[in-house]
Amino acid sequence: MSVLASSKWWGIVRSVVLALGAGAAAGVCTAVWTSQSLDTYAAMLLAGKHLPQISTQKPSPIPGTYEEALSRVQEGARTGIATILPASLDSAVSDDWMNDTLILGYGAIVSDDGWVVMDGSVLQDINNPLKESEVWVNGKRYAITSVVRDTQTSAVMVHTNAVDLTPIGFAATNSVRSGEMMFVVDADGGIFPTAIAESDDEVLVGAQHAESFGTGWTLTDVSVFPSAPLLNAAGEFAGLTRKGSVAVLPLHHALEAIRSVVKTGNTNAAFFGAYTVDLAHAYNLGADLTQNLRAGALIFAPDATTHATVRGGPAAVAGFASKDIILAVDGESLTESASLAEILSSYAPGSIARCTVLRAGQTLTISVTLGDAAKLLY
Repeated sequence: MSVLASSKWWGIVRSVVLALGAGAAAGVCTAVWTSQSLDTYAAMLLAGKHLPQISTQKPSPIPGTYEEALSRVQEGARTGIATILPASLDSAVSDDWMNDTLILGYGAIVSDDGWVVMDGSVLQDINNPLKESEVWVNGKRYAITSVVRDTQTSAVMVHTNAVDLTPIGFAATNSVRSGEMMFVVDADGGIFPTAIAESDDEVLVGAQHAESFGTGWTLTDVSVFPSAPLLNAAGEFAGLTRKGSVAVLPLHHALEAIRSVVKTGNTNAAFFGAYTVDLAHAYNLGADLTQNLRAGALIFAPDATTHATVRGGPAAVAGFASKDIILAVDGESLTESASLAEILSSYAPGSIARCTVLRAGQTLTISVTLGDAAKLLY
């Protein structure tokens, strides 16, 4: 072989080796970055406090195939979904007599010590859930010992006398967009593919409570009428459907309430105490009010007889005024998919929120100590 030919082949081999090495290095960097991101998300779920009984599963990579997605959804449903039924004295195995006409709905298991979250429509026809309903998990019957309703959303938490349950993994849902694939699931293995038709399904009219969620999800189709958990393609709990409706309660709207109930047995919603207009979903406002902004929370009175801020409430005490526009909270900007209510939902009463505010063309920072929504009302 000539020296020229030998040199040519050596150049090719060297190029291949270098390319493989670069690919491997990129893979290592990607793996490290992904691991760090997932660890950050897990830490966010824990909210600085160790809660071994609540689900802290990290988001999984999106599956590459539809079959893989179905497999993950089936696994999540097998261990993390509970069935809610009318109370019965029948001690037989549930499969011997359970049928669809008896089922009130389904819930997601969110702690190993018996907490189950469901949409309020599951119990809408039940006067006394502790006596008139019960929970079944994997063929075992459990009594309901307490019921806690979220004051800000339609979520309802029930506690059962179960122990050593397997909580379902939580999805990161505040960045979900229209068209994303989802699955409505039940505890009997029923899986109904669907997708998010709209991630912002409500156009706001007038000023609303700052803590009110003005946006939500609707589904393209739902083939199951009872309320049930919604899982993403990674088999993680993403939200709750409503009985006989395509409307969905996104998980992040109720996440702080779920964590609070698991930790303390009570909801702990933060109270801001002002009426706001979400600029990203409001129309027919003059430029003098919007200051040409496309996103933000405009503090504004709902009518001529109501103050824009609740007297003596956190916003008023902090110094917020009518026509202020909140641009960000602790550095997190308000956007079309991140309203003030959604950002505040991750705060507990007593927390201090540093708000970036636009007032008459000037940007300033106002710190507000959030109150307890159960004690301070509009």
